[in-house]
Amino acid sequence: LQRRIALSCRMQMALGFRFSGCLGNRLPYFMNYFFDTYLLINEDTPVGSSVTQLLARDLDNDPLVFGVVGEEASRFFAVESVTGVVWLRQPLDRETKSEFTVEFSVSDSQGVIKGTVNIQVGDVNDNAPRFHNQPYSVRIPENTPVGTPIFIVNATDPDQGAGGSVLYSFQPPSNFFAIDSGRGIVSVIRGLDYEVTQAYQLQVNATDQDKNKPLSTLANLAITITDVQDMDPVFINLPYSTNIYENSPPGTTVRMITAVDQDKGRPRGIGYTIVSGNTNSIFALDYISGALTLNGPLDRENPFYSAGFILTVRGTELNDDRTPSNATVMTTFNILVIDINDNAPEFNSSEYSVAIPELAQVGFALPLFIQVQDKDEVSCHGPCRYQ
Repeated sequence: LQRRIALSCRMQMALGFRFSGCLGNRLPYFMNYFFDTYLLINEDTPVGSSVTQLLARDLDNDPLVFGVVGEEASRFFAVESVTGVVWLRQPLDRETKSEFTVEFSVSDSQGVIKGTVNIQVGDVNDNAPRFHNQPYSVRIPENTPVGTPIFIVNATDPDQGAGGSVLYSFQPPSNFFAIDSGRGIVSVIRGLDYEVTQAYQLQVNATDQDKNKPLSTLANLAITITDVQDMDPVFINLPYSTNIYENSPPGTTVRMITAVDQDKGRPRGIGYTIVSGNTNSIFALDYISGALTLNGPLDRENPFYSAGFILTVRGTELNDDRTPSNATVMTTFNILVIDINDNAPEFNSSEYSVAIPELAQVGFALPLFIQVQDKDEVSCHGPCRYQ
């Protein structure tokens, strides 16, 4: 029986309880609930704040002294020895350390009792979302179909709950691209045209969903549009018209004809050809340079040339191997042949005869009509003189 009482007393001492049947000094014991569960302290608790108060009881009513045990626990927590008030010595960060196992002590004049507390660091929304794998850039061709996904942005937030849930948006919104708010997938929503816009600079906004204090982060997304051969060439310096003298020698340059590829990214060269109107192949058009030259002698008095020429000219974009592509453009070229006085007048007959009466007097009008023709544009280039 005595052994049972002694054992019971030792157990009560270990548990901090003592009945009157146990002899000697009785040790104190902790009364706080969190020794059996846990203590929650929010990570934004200011340094120097009181986080709890240790409560203990000593059945002998001895003065009690409180403390904290261990190096790490002492760095973060301090205990007022008389009152048991526990206060914070260093900032907490749940994302760095989410819980502590802290040993507190209470002692009277005869001994020390220690108790272990699991301290949980409560989360607050103190982290903005963070983008990964920056910088963000992508190159897409201008003929990318509407609805095509072209890029994925990724941001995470280490906070818990709504504060760790991230939604995406463009700031400001884009007329050509959309972003999936939950997955960060960027897609084309409108037709692109390299000849109008070659690049887009978008700002992606990642916002957590904390109801009280949502935090957000911005990231840049650079989208470069690459050119696709989707534009026909155009002639420049229109309209084309010129004059050429009929005595111009073969090889004379009539005019330079120029067309350009409207695709600005990597414009292709142009090949030039005459489609129609080149009577007797009197003109030559250089396939590469576009130089139109005289290919033979002109004669304005030739009925084929007197009215001038209306050439139809085609410009064709050339592939890298100089073969013609399907991208073409056509225009007309008016050429007027200018006359020079290169033809002598001609009588309407090589011989004239007339009978004159012997009694004809001075001033008598002979029954003779002499006619002269000149093939040049203005007959005789002035009044014809007869002598």
